[in-house]
Amino acid sequence: MVILGIDPGLRKTGFGIVKKIGQTYKLISAGTIILDKTSNPHERLLKLFHEIEKLIKEHRPQCMSLERAFVGKNVKSAFMIGEARAVCIIAGKKADIPVYEYPTRSVKQGITGFGGAEKSSVKHMVKIILNIKGNISDDASDALALAIFHGNIGYEKGKIDDK
Repeated sequence: MVILGIDPGLRKTGFGIVKKIGQTYKLISAGTIILDKTSNPHERLLKLFHEIEKLIKEHRPQCMSLERAFVGKNVKSAFMIGEARAVCIIAGKKADIPVYEYPTRSVKQGITGFGGAEKSSVKHMVKIILNIKGNISDDASDALALAIFHGNIGYEKGKIDDK
């Protein structure tokens, strides 16, 4: 099964694509989609949509896993992340792939054993699981963690709809 994990944002969106083979994972692709912070937000959302569409067309994932929305101290940031999430969900649904969402704490718990883990701990475990020797961005690491978590725990637990 090929799983696309996405850590959405309106300036930087991490993506990670893994293939689950039995109980192991193979890294297919990972990176960060950088959106021009000087462009207007609507242009950034459109670019994000097209970039996610390209990833889906190129790698043909069977499902998408992304971070569940949360409201932190910065409400404006939460809304912007929500808009980026919506664009990713629409790209997945347009391609007719199931979309799943998970709370950050659950993903951290599933990857590191501790729901309050630091980003560096999540990245460390992702690199071990996928046998990554070089460096990866925090955004890509978070997206890969979402994909791995879905492969281990996911399926019906975090499904957004009945498809």
